[in-house]
Amino acid sequence: MRCQVPSAVLTLKQGFGRLIRSLEDHGVLVLLDPRVRRQRYGQTFLASLPPYRMTTSITDVEMFFETKPR
Repeated sequence: MRCQVPSAVLTLKQGFGRLIRSLEDHGVLVLLDPRVRRQRYGQTFLASLPPYRMTTSITDVEMFFETKPR
């Protein structure tokens, strides 16, 4: 696992970077794997991302898309 986590974190960062390229871009990153919140190594994944707001509420996600300009 020692080698897998850094590689997976890098892949996540690269994928996020392909989606959000400028300050004007916006979107929702959904991490459905519960290990990200339950396992200690999950913090490594979350810490690798740019500043973000986290939620577990689908209502928050719906409100995000309703209030963002298209």
